[in-house]
Amino acid sequence: MSLPLLLGACQSGAPAQGGLPGLLEKIAPGAPQRVAPQPGTPPGGQANIPPAGQPAPQMPRPAAPSLAIETQPLPGPMLVRPGEGNMIRIAFLAPLSGPHAGLGRALLDAAQLALFDLADDRLALLPRDTEGQPEKAAAAAQQAMAEGAQIIIGPLFSNEAAAVGTAARERGVKVLSFSTDRTVAGDGVYLLGFTPDQQVERVIAYARGKGMTRYALLAPDSPYGHAVTQAAELATRQAGGQLLRQDRYAGDTTDLTPVVRRFAGSLRALPPRSPEEPPVEGIDPSLPRPVDALLLPEGGAKLRALAPLLPYFDIDPRAVRFLGTGLWEDASLGSEPALQGGWYAAPAPEGFAEFSRRFEQSYGRRPVRLASLAYDTTALVGILAKRTDVMPFSDAALTNPDGFAGYDGIFRFQPNGLVQRGLAVLEVQRRGSRVIDPAPASFQLPGN
Repeated sequence: MSLPLLLGACQSGAPAQGGLPGLLEKIAPGAPQRVAPQPGTPPGGQANIPPAGQPAPQMPRPAAPSLAIETQPLPGPMLVRPGEGNMIRIAFLAPLSGPHAGLGRALLDAAQLALFDLADDRLALLPRDTEGQPEKAAAAAQQAMAEGAQIIIGPLFSNEAAAVGTAARERGVKVLSFSTDRTVAGDGVYLLGFTPDQQVERVIAYARGKGMTRYALLAPDSPYGHAVTQAAELATRQAGGQLLRQDRYAGDTTDLTPVVRRFAGSLRALPPRSPEEPPVEGIDPSLPRPVDALLLPEGGAKLRALAPLLPYFDIDPRAVRFLGTGLWEDASLGSEPALQGGWYAAPAPEGFAEFSRRFEQSYGRRPVRLASLAYDTTALVGILAKRTDVMPFSDAALTNPDGFAGYDGIFRFQPNGLVQRGLAVLEVQRRGSRVIDPAPASFQLPGN
C-alpha cells in the first residue's frame, strides 16, 4: 500500500497572548494566519504522551523567545478522562503498531511538538492506534469521541479515512485526514495530503509560461499514475497546450527498456513543431523535438532506472524538458544527469528544513516527510480552538478563504473537503534542487 503524501482562521486582530511569538503578530485581512513559528523560534523539548491511564509528563521550558510568553513551566499534552475540566479534546489517529508504526509515531511526535509550542493547557491529545486498518480506525474514532473528542486528526490511509468519516458524521465531528484520496473528501472529512493534481497543474502552468505547448506523459499503470494522467489532461488544456502522447507501464515491471523504446517511437511519429510557433525558453532550438515537455510521475529507484533510458532512445533532455511531481522531492535525483534541469512542484523546501531542524533537536532523529503535516494540522486545531467569533471547528471556520500558513506553506480547505496549497516550482540540480519560482505568500490574486 502506498503512503499518502501532505494556522487558524484569519482575523484582523492579533491572537490572544500566551501563545507562540509568531502568533502574536497582527494578522492583516486577506493574509493566511500563521500556525508554524517563525524561523529561529526556539524549539520545545521532547513531549512524550504515555499510554492511557498513565499521567502525562511535565515538559521542559524552551529558551526564552524574543517576545514574552508565560514564564511558568508548561505542562505536556495530557490524556484526560471525559468530563475532566474545560478541556478541548483532540483525537489523533495513526498506526502506532504494525508495519507502519514508525511513521505513525513520527506523526504523533510532530503533533506533540505543535501542542507544546501552542502552550495551551486546555488542549488534550487523545492518541489512538489504528494499526493501519479501517475497522481498527473506526473503532479508535468511536472510542475517542466517546471520551469527548471534538475533532479528529488522521487517519493516514484512504480506507481508514472512509471508515472514520462514516463514524464521525454520526456525531457531527470533523475529520482532518492525511490521505490524498479525493473520493473520501467532503461531508465533514478534510484532506491535508499533498495531492498530485495540484503539483501537475502548478508545474505545467509554469512550463506554459516559458512557451511550452506540446506535452507527453509516461506514467505507471497505478491509481497514482491514473490520477496524474487525469490531472495532466486537464492542466494542459487549461494552460492552452496539448497532451499529444501518453503511455503507461506496469508498476511492477523490472525492465523499462521496451517501454521507453515503444514510447520513443510514438514520439517520433508526431509531426514536428511548427517553425511559426514561438521559441521555448531554455531549450536549444537547433535540436529536433516532437514535444516540449515530458511528464514523469515516478520517483526513487524506478525514476533513476527510467531516466537514462530516455536520452538513449533519443528523448534528449536538452530538447525536451522533463517534468515531475512531488515524488521528485529527493535530493539524490541530481546524481542522474538526465534529470538535471528537470522541474517539479512541491512546498517551498525551507519550511520543512526548519521543521526538520526543530524536530531533530527535540527528538534526536530526523522526521519523515509527512511529519510536518501533523505539526501544521495540530497547530491549526489549536489556533482554531482559541477563536470565539465562530464555532472553532465548524465548516465555516475550516474553509476560511484567506487560508492558513504553516511549515509547508499556505493552504486552505475548499467546501468539497480538498486542500488547496501554495506550491513552489523547483529545478533538479547536481547537488539538490533549487526554487526557480517561489510559492505564493497569499491566495489573494495580484492587484486585489
